[in-house]
Amino acid sequence: MSGLDIDTATSALICQLTLDDIAEIRHLSKGKSKEGAPLSDAECALAACVEEAQDALRFFQDLEMARSLDNALELDQPVISVLSIVEDGLRDDHAYAEALENGRALPAQSEVQRLMEDPDFLRLSHDVTDKPEDGGDPRDADALEELQETRPMRAHAAQCVICRDDLRALTSFQAPCNHFYCRQCLSNLVTSCIGDESLFPLQCCRQYLPMDGAHGVYSQLDVRLRLSFGKKAVEFAIVSKDRLYCPRPTCSVFLGSTADHLDNVVCPRCATEVCVSCKQTVHPGEACGESLAVQQVKALAREQHWQTCPGCAQIIDLQQGCYHMTCRCRMEFCYVCAARWKTCECPQWEEARLLNTAEQRVENEMGARARVAAPEIFRQRVEQRIERLRYEHDCANGHRWSRQNGRARCEECRYMLPEYLLVCRSCGIAACVRCARNRL
Repeated sequence: MSGLDIDTATSALICQLTLDDIAEIRHLSKGKSKEGAPLSDAECALAACVEEAQDALRFFQDLEMARSLDNALELDQPVISVLSIVEDGLRDDHAYAEALENGRALPAQSEVQRLMEDPDFLRLSHDVTDKPEDGGDPRDADALEELQETRPMRAHAAQCVICRDDLRALTSFQAPCNHFYCRQCLSNLVTSCIGDESLFPLQCCRQYLPMDGAHGVYSQLDVRLRLSFGKKAVEFAIVSKDRLYCPRPTCSVFLGSTADHLDNVVCPRCATEVCVSCKQTVHPGEACGESLAVQQVKALAREQHWQTCPGCAQIIDLQQGCYHMTCRCRMEFCYVCAARWKTCECPQWEEARLLNTAEQRVENEMGARARVAAPEIFRQRVEQRIERLRYEHDCANGHRWSRQNGRARCEECRYMLPEYLLVCRSCGIAACVRCARNRL
């Protein structure tokens, strides 16, 4: 029965019907054997069938209950997250009150206490915990019904594109490219994006992920992560050269865009007054100037021949690949002259880098031992790859990935993966799953 592609409820129904059939057979044969006589082979077989069907029925009923609880927990997860934060905040407030009552030194305000004073958190927590006046389900019934109707076969037909686990919860996330994400992998992607701007905006297979609505990314996140990412998204949406931060190293809180301020800004966390023009601590009576640290970085960039992004003024170092640069701000430009990509006459590659990249791509396809085991074939493949990479190196229409087992290093993020990588069948680049799906 386990090999059939049927749902749990159908399996339980089959077990119950089997028990009903056995009961009918026993009823029809009742009184045909002598009292006290040993059970016949047929009666022993029926007893064994009853025991097996009852065990199977209990299993499927327990499985259905477990899945129902799992779905309920996922649907109620935002509410549970808010209540957990409130409970932690009450505990911290209690500790503060005890210290105040007993004359002890007052503890510093905790992260949870600051979070509970955040207007965004208060508004968000109200949205996810507010109940209708009639006492009904606090979730949007129409949105939930739509979610169930559009994903009826999710439990059997989908896998998470990152961890490959089967997806059974109604609230799993579907990207525009039709790849699916479990809640944990989507949360991991959002967490990675908070610390790595190159993943912003969130995408899968070069298509941006929807953020809002019943099917959006935010609907899958717990309250803390949703709030943190919402604030970071506002920050990343501003060109980096226009972002204003507190210059105090122990604070560095984001203060918004320089375009939104006409006068000096006071940091709400540490009360440092910041000059909007030079982004340093205010300097009454003195002209704005770059800090010593900024001057040193620019001097080092000139010495190392690093390039500056024309879009956001970030300093960029080319370690591998061609001169086609894509900055975190999504600006595409030439590494040689900093002009917008394909608007200059500069070569697309440095020949030494082109050769190294071609050799790496052929190793990705043939294996690390191919250089020694089949040197002539390896050389021919490298020459072919050089000509292919010279002008067609980035798969503008999308990569075509295939799995390659074995320990190897991702060419994009440089992490060493212990089990396998994805290799593009067109350009030959080898990448981890995260880079393949969400960065390249």
